[in-house]
Amino acid sequence: MSKQKLESMSLRQRIIWLTSGAVFIIGLLLVIFVNLIAPIFITREVGSPDTQILINTVDAKGNPITVLAETPGPAGYTLWHDTGFSRADPLLVVRILSGIGLISITGVGFFAARLVAKESLKPVTHISDTARQISVQNLDQRLNYQGESDEIKTLADSFDRMLQRLQTNFEDQGEFISNLAHELRTPLTSLRMNLEVLNSGPQAKLEDYQGFSATAERSITRLERLVEDLLLLAKAEREIDCRPIILGVLFEDILEELTPIAERENVELKMSGDLDLEVNGDPVLLNRAVANLIENGIHYNHPGGFVEISACKADNQVIIEIKDNGIGISESQQSHIFERFYRAEAGTANQNGKGLGLAITAHIIALHYGRIEIKSELGKGSIFQIYLKPAN
Repeated sequence: MSKQKLESMSLRQRIIWLTSGAVFIIGLLLVIFVNLIAPIFITREVGSPDTQILINTVDAKGNPITVLAETPGPAGYTLWHDTGFSRADPLLVVRILSGIGLISITGVGFFAARLVAKESLKPVTHISDTARQISVQNLDQRLNYQGESDEIKTLADSFDRMLQRLQTNFEDQGEFISNLAHELRTPLTSLRMNLEVLNSGPQAKLEDYQGFSATAERSITRLERLVEDLLLLAKAEREIDCRPIILGVLFEDILEELTPIAERENVELKMSGDLDLEVNGDPVLLNRAVANLIENGIHYNHPGGFVEISACKADNQVIIEIKDNGIGISESQQSHIFERFYRAEAGTANQNGKGLGLAITAHIIALHYGRIEIKSELGKGSIFQIYLKPAN
């Protein structure tokens, strides 16, 4: 049977045919073995058929009998060789019986394999029937297989864990779409309201149009940044343009870009550590990831505060640390700050944020096979640490 034909069969059919084939091969090997050793033992025990003849004699009561004996016969007996008598070849009998036995065993093995396959695959059939009933509408349903701790239970438990992940992903996706719709609606609503006010006043002045223009520019800028953030979140690993990056150069570019914002918020920017360290990564993406953390440190700070970025190497990893003395993040919120559209609740929180900055940062670090950790305390500030592999 060809491999392609075997793969096209159902699991039950494959079990039946493979088991039957194994029984046939084992039986065939046994038949071959018996036929190889039979001539040796039959010849030694019986001797040559040519030395055997029929003897006509009488028993103890004088009744005539015919017996088969080896020649020469006992003294005093009359020997008579029946030329019409033919004795079956023992080896031929062994071969015939072996063939019949092989066919019988194979047939029994085939039906036994069908029974075993049917009973063994009952749990799989149950799992398949249950899984077929699960859809997007009832992802909370589970197999809850309670059988023996074997491969079938391992499969069922793995399927339940997969359903849990799917349910979580669908829920996250629904929440993401809802939040995204809200973020898109806010600038669009602002544009719509200002446009309606402008159209409702026939005596609109130049100042009114200038005010609408400023509102429209802010809304469009917000939409553009939102679209850019979403594209970054959707960026796949294959799009990463990895190259050696000197951290000192990366830090200088980021601080130069964010200095105007820091000066406006009266927050000092610092840079320290081993600035000659190199990592492999996408310069644009890593710039955005680190810049998001520094910008958060600026916005969630207080006048006279600072944000310091540094680099060091430990345990064959490069650690980028962003430290601030701002408002800090509560322990209950720290596990959520990397979620999309999540904004920490704080009295001085940046209300203009979209809740995507830290999600983008975590996504970019993950694409670089790194990790990000946070240490924070309310009223004392936060420390973000990015762990990356050094450049070879």
